[in-house]
Amino acid sequence: MENTATYDHLITKLVEFGFSKTDAIVYIALLKFGKSSGYKVAKEIGLSRSSVYSSIDNLYNQQYIYLTDSTTKEYSAKAPNILLDELEKRTIDSCSFLKNELNKIFSEEENQEFIFNLTGYDAWLKKVRETFHSAEKEIYLNTDFNLSLFKEELNEVISRGVRVIAFSFKKIEKTHPAIELYCRLNEEETLYPSTRFMMVIDMKKALIFSNSQNHSQGVFTNNELMLKIVAEHIHSDIYLSKQQSIYQTAMTPNILINSIHERVNNLSIYENISNTKTDEEDRP
Repeated sequence: MENTATYDHLITKLVEFGFSKTDAIVYIALLKFGKSSGYKVAKEIGLSRSSVYSSIDNLYNQQYIYLTDSTTKEYSAKAPNILLDELEKRTIDSCSFLKNELNKIFSEEENQEFIFNLTGYDAWLKKVRETFHSAEKEIYLNTDFNLSLFKEELNEVISRGVRVIAFSFKKIEKTHPAIELYCRLNEEETLYPSTRFMMVIDMKKALIFSNSQNHSQGVFTNNELMLKIVAEHIHSDIYLSKQQSIYQTAMTPNILINSIHERVNNLSIYENISNTKTDEEDRP
């Protein structure tokens, strides 16, 4: 072939469809030279006759080439359009079978308890987007991340009637009017990069993630205890915010209990109630 890069790319693509490298070279040679014996192909491409004969047997058994003369043992390559149509159909059929059968196994596995560790921002974002699509009834969120990161996924689940309930200490943008968003403080979130994410899907799966400059890590689980703890945490934040708004009760530093948690975390719950806001129109 004149264009070495194109030739190498063709070899690579055929290998991706299950050809060995030698099988791919022999198939392309038969396309180029037409009806040929194994001896002629070996001579033209510079490979040993034993390697070429072995590849011819493989290609013939796979029905990628034809035996055109049984006396002279000459072979011809199947036309690329026909071959690729057959490979495409075989691939689609295989993918369909695997999708159905593997999903059965996955569904059975989901009924077993699991706890997966997530490391890194990209792994977290991919898992969140994937998990959104499994929602059927309700999603609970507690986060300071911009919801536009998941806009497409949120729109999709809402279009299916899934209820989305979200909490953030400070105001974040709603990406869909149906999102029930509750905020503790009446000021825009300005702390970036975002650090906190908690999610519960249908009380079946939970995902917790902490993002920092030094380390980004999280947990994805269906453990019942973890589900209850995360869901209760999100609901408690919403209840407290609603209570502050309804009763105009300010939270002050004298509620602190002098714990390690308070000392190592930057807590924002002690702002004056005048800065507090619950998204009234979103209440169910």
